[in-house]
Order: sequence, then C-alpha cells, then structure tokens
Amino acid sequence: MTFTASAQVRQVNDYGALGLGQLLKRLQTTGSVMMIGAHPDDEDSALLAYLARGENARTAYLSLTRGDGGQNIIGPELFEALGVIRTEELLQARRLDGAEQYFTRAYDYGFSKTLAEAKSKWPEDVIKCDVVRAIRLFRPLVVISRFTGTPQDGHGQHQYAGYITPIAVKAAGDPQQCTDAGEPWTVKKFYIESGFQDNSEPTLKINTGQYDPILGRTYFEIAMEGRSLHRSQGEGRIEFHGDSFSGLNLVGAAKDVREKDIFDGLDTSITGISELFPSNNPQEDFGAFGEAQEAAVEATRQFNVNDPAKVISTLIKGQNAVTRLVGSVDARPSQQAEYLLWTRTKMLFERSLARAAGIQVDALADSETVVPGDSLMVSVKSFLPADGPAHVVETTLTGPTGWTIAKSEPPKQNNAAYSSREATPATQVFIVTVPRDAELTQPYWL
Repeated sequence: MTFTASAQVRQVNDYGALGLGQLLKRLQTTGSVMMIGAHPDDEDSALLAYLARGENARTAYLSLTRGDGGQNIIGPELFEALGVIRTEELLQARRLDGAEQYFTRAYDYGFSKTLAEAKSKWPEDVIKCDVVRAIRLFRPLVVISRFTGTPQDGHGQHQYAGYITPIAVKAAGDPQQCTDAGEPWTVKKFYIESGFQDNSEPTLKINTGQYDPILGRTYFEIAMEGRSLHRSQGEGRIEFHGDSFSGLNLVGAAKDVREKDIFDGLDTSITGISELFPSNNPQEDFGAFGEAQEAAVEATRQFNVNDPAKVISTLIKGQNAVTRLVGSVDARPSQQAEYLLWTRTKMLFERSLARAAGIQVDALADSETVVPGDSLMVSVKSFLPADGPAHVVETTLTGPTGWTIAKSEPPKQNNAAYSSREATPATQVFIVTVPRDAELTQPYWL
C-alpha cells in the first residue's frame, strides 16, 4: 500500500477510530458533488461539510479565483501574495469540512459591479475550459452552482460564476468542446443554490445543523470553524447550534418537485459504477463489483472502536476485488473515467486499512530549503501498534523527475531516550540530491 502525508494540519476528525468510522461509511458510496463559486469564502461550507462528512460523498469546491483582489487585515500582502495566503486558508478549511479544493486561472482583479465587466476581464473560452477540466478530472455525479448568474448575485464576479457554470457543465459532456481538457464527463444532476434574496421554496432543503454523533458536532459548527480560518478576511464565525438550512433548485425539474436527498434517482453504491460504464464491463467483472460492495458493508458492521483491527481481513477482501477491477480496465481514453473511479475506490480501501492497522508514517527533511546541486537527508519513520497485525516490509521515497534518491544508514543519536523513540525498527533514511539544472520552485499558478 502507498501512504501520503498532507502538508496541511492534521484534523482529529480524520484519525483513529473516528477517522476509520467515517472512511468505512464513505466506502459504501460513490456519491460525488462539486460546488462552483467565484472566490475563497464564497462556498456554502456548511453544505460542503454535510456532503463530505454526513453523506460521506466525494465533495469538492471549485473557486474561479484565489481571492487575489481582496483585502488583508493580517498583513501587508496584496494581489498575488494575498492569493497565496488565501489559497492556504482555503486548503485548511477543506481539511475541516472534508472537501477537496480546485481553482481556475481567473485572476481576482477586485470588486466588480457587473457581469459585463467580468466578461471583459476573463476570456470565456479559457475559463470555461478550466471549469470543464476540473469537472472531467473530479467527475462529479452532481454539480452545484453557488450563484444564479443574475444581478441577484451582486458582485460581478459572482454573476460570472453563475453564468459560466451551466455552460461548462454542458460542455464537459461534449467531446467536441475543450478537447485538451480530459475525456468527456456527463454530470447527472445540476443544482443552483438558492440566492441571498431568493425566498421561494427550493427543490431540496438540507439541514446542515444536524448533530453527528460520531463527530460530536453539527456540520454547521464544523463549517464555521473552517470559516474562522479565513483570517486575512476577518471571517471569524460563531459556531451556532440548532437547525440551519441550505436550499437547492434542481435545474430542469418541475416547480412542484421536492426531493429528500441530493442523490435521489442515482445509484451511489459501488456496484453502481458498472451502470455508468455498461459497455466497458465484461460479465466476469460483476462478481468483483458485488465482493467490493459486500466488503464495505461488512466492515462497517464489524467495526468496533475498541478493536479497529477487526475489520482488516474484510477490508483486504474488498481491496483485492477492487484491484481486480482496476486491472480489468486501463487508462485508455475510452476507459479513463472508469479507471479513475476504481483507482480512487482502491485508494479509499488502502486508507481504511491504514487507519484500521494504526499505521502512521512521518517523513522529516533536515533542511526546509535546498539549492540546485544540493543534497538533503530525509528520514522516514513508520509507527505501528506493538500488538497490531501489520508490519513494514519496505520503505521507498519518490521525488521530482531527475532528482536522485539513495538509501542511507540512520545517523547515531547521543540521547538514549530520544533514540529509543525515534530510531524505530521501521526507520529508513534517504539522501536526496537536487540536479544542478533544477528550476526554482514557486506557486505553480504564478
């Protein structure tokens, strides 16, 4: 299995028995939702938290900009530098609410009064295809537009987000449009969120103020903690208790249609993936679909907070079934969508296994910066419960193309107490050398 470590602060919600419980619920659904807005802090973060941690769906927020044109109450950084700060604030908020984060290349030039002004600043084909690329990469069953595309949205950039989103959703499924933005993907349901001045009854009302007994909080509370991380914008929020509703309007639905769930009418089980790609799946694959689904359900039934490792054997069965399914398709364009979905499911089984086994991997470099031709030492330590069923067979390290990586012996420590904790049997040291012609790093969008 492969494990990755995030550069963002670890959230307690994602670790231990609490994190495993959420992963096991997420294993049982292939539901996926992408919300699209104009800026960091435009998102309905309470709805994102509900979808990611309540519905356990793969959830993402696509912000057209990085908020480069906003104000900054915590420092002198403005424009591109502020965009870097707000990007990190948004990533930290996503760690709390559980969603993923995407951006386009639209530059926030400051407050805009009209849609016409935003159109004059942002070339439509470029932004449309950036949104299409994000949709085709994430492959959501459902897309939510945060804005309506009308003056009701206020800010001209908000209007632009509401204007471009339905255009991009339609284009994402058209193989003749944005041909260099990935393989086509057809969104199954498209919603527009009720506007700030919209008092009509929506197609779907979602109570984000529901209490989650596993998390010990409501989704709204989690979201407001995330909003408070937008410090450059003074976004500190009170974490109110009680009901709080988000309204969604299903595009194309009759006025009297009322839904109970955002995935009404969609099969979000593991076996439902086969219905998305019926022509790709030979009859012999259907047994593996069922095995993976049964393993996900059985692992949830077996889950015990006092004995998380109890689910390991069941998770291995599910992982083996999904591995066979990954092997039955490939990354050819005609099968790319299914390949990515099965690969994501396989990674989810692997993450669940890591949580169940109590595996933790730390990687520490001896220098935070290097120059071309320089070397640094990276120490990778794997920690497992002493009485657990897992053990480390091998530790490897990957790096950028052209960088050389060689295994080395751990350095000797003088402090016995320190070395007994840090020099674990599963410690591997690597010497990493940067090529002399390596390019300087910078935020990739600048």
